[in-house]
Amino acid sequence: MEVVHSDGKEKGPLVALVLALIVLGVGSLYLTWRSIAQQRKIVEDHMIMTGNSILRGVDNNILRIARNLRMTPQSPELFQAMSEELFAELTKSEDIVFITLFGEDGRPLVSSAVEDTPVFSLPDSVTSDIETGRAWHVMAQVGKKSVLISGLRARPGISTLSGMLPFVEDGEHGSSHMSRRGQGQGQGQDQGQGMRHGMQRELEEPPVFLVVGLNAEKHLAQFRQYRRAATYQTGYVFLAAVVLWSLAFAYLRRRGASRQLIRLERFQSKLLDNMPDGLVTLAESGEVLAANHSAKKLLAPEGEEGAPEIIGTNWHDFDFGKTHDEIGLAVPYEWEQFDYQGRQLEILTLPFQEYDDGGAPELGQRLVLIRDRTQLRSLEEDLNEAKRLAEIGSLAAGVAHEVRNPLSSLRGFAQLFATKLKGQAPLDQYAAAMVQEADRLNRVVTDLLYLARPRQLDPMEIDLSTLGDSIKQLMRFDFQDKETVPEFDFGPESVFADQDALRQILLNLITNSLDAIEGCPECMKPGHILLTSVQGKDGVWLIVADNGPGMDPNLEGDVFKPFVTGKKTGTGLGLAIVQNIMRAHKGEVVIHSELGDGTEMKLFFPKNTESDS
Repeated sequence: MEVVHSDGKEKGPLVALVLALIVLGVGSLYLTWRSIAQQRKIVEDHMIMTGNSILRGVDNNILRIARNLRMTPQSPELFQAMSEELFAELTKSEDIVFITLFGEDGRPLVSSAVEDTPVFSLPDSVTSDIETGRAWHVMAQVGKKSVLISGLRARPGISTLSGMLPFVEDGEHGSSHMSRRGQGQGQGQDQGQGMRHGMQRELEEPPVFLVVGLNAEKHLAQFRQYRRAATYQTGYVFLAAVVLWSLAFAYLRRRGASRQLIRLERFQSKLLDNMPDGLVTLAESGEVLAANHSAKKLLAPEGEEGAPEIIGTNWHDFDFGKTHDEIGLAVPYEWEQFDYQGRQLEILTLPFQEYDDGGAPELGQRLVLIRDRTQLRSLEEDLNEAKRLAEIGSLAAGVAHEVRNPLSSLRGFAQLFATKLKGQAPLDQYAAAMVQEADRLNRVVTDLLYLARPRQLDPMEIDLSTLGDSIKQLMRFDFQDKETVPEFDFGPESVFADQDALRQILLNLITNSLDAIEGCPECMKPGHILLTSVQGKDGVWLIVADNGPGMDPNLEGDVFKPFVTGKKTGTGLGLAIVQNIMRAHKGEVVIHSELGDGTEMKLFFPKNTESDS
């Protein structure tokens, strides 16, 4: 399938634009959030400054009222009345919701509006840790209003005036530090004593807290209006980014779908061109409308290179086209086999219906599928040959079993007659001939047993040099008698095979070569037999070559069949046994022979896959 990379180049700028919009949106959101937070802080700081100013002013007014009062039993009532009047006057402003003096327990002592005064549970940090005169601020919800509550701890003496402590005449509580300061400057001793009494009172008096509720709605309304405008602005930016994002990706999806459609069309075209089976579309008249690459190659004339153009030709011009046209389409789904240009073709013709825009089928067109069954036919022939050999093997096993026992008796009597009749010509010659023929018949029976008996292989890694030396030693007298020079040139590679079976294969092939050289008076003497090995991709090739007369071309295709031989005294079972052994090794045997130029037998032994895994 073709891989197209141009989409990535086209998507790059769009993706960068989308990323820029995302960064812009996130940056705008961040800046808006920072601006809103900063604006909120500015509003809160302004409210705190306002609340602090109002709180200080009220505290000073309360202190002024306290200073103007003498410490009498009526002073607390006057102080509360004057404070409530002051608080009520101040709360007429829209900025102040309430002003209250609270006790330590959160109970209001003096308030601008007694009924509407909220009750607060003051935190421990305010009641215990905060210093006198130090303000604190907190946002709260009073009713439906947002209120900034500002408070501070009132100065000493306010507890007595606000009713927190009872009025005492003995001076312990009656003469306050505030009344002394209000009377003007006294003597230095009296002042020192008054300051000591004031500090002691501050430690002993319960704390009183002045709390002012500042209306925060006006300030927060401005903040909310700013926040709303900033939020809308950010929303517009995000909406524009989302719209552009959607448009960009819709564009990319559309272009991607178009690219995918083109890619799919190319893939389908390549798929048809790379199909191993041929595909041909025919018009009603038999004209070839379309054909893939495999169909062109299968229909190419013998010996012609490449794939010729057959579009536009007529299907009836082919031999099988005429035959198929005569048969017609009575059985549309039946494969038919034809021999064409040395190939075994299998052809299926189907009615091809393609609907146009109006929905009407275009009748008459046909779709032709073509398969090359040449190799499959060869495999089928090999399978049939294996079945036939199996049947012959079963028959041979039975015949060998029935023949071997009486044959042994006949050979024994023939050998006895040869001994008794020795020197009595021609009877001794007849007896010797009987022994020889019995031995030949015994070899045939033995070969039949080898051919019929299923071999239980015990493959192992075999060193070819060692095996070659043993064979050369075993057959040294045969080489001398038949004036043949052996040459074993094995490489360092080993062969994974059954040792006895491999020895039998090589002995059979060497014996065939010796017989061929001996029976050739025209061949040069001494003869020559060469055994070599070549390392292949998936195994090892063993090659047995001789300089004998070569093989009869008429026998080359049948030499592996039982009882087929070109020798006068041969049984025709040697090569059949060789092929049977090679099949047991899952290998193959290949013959290359030219008349007058010797014979070459190539044996392939696969490598040991178990050791690799």
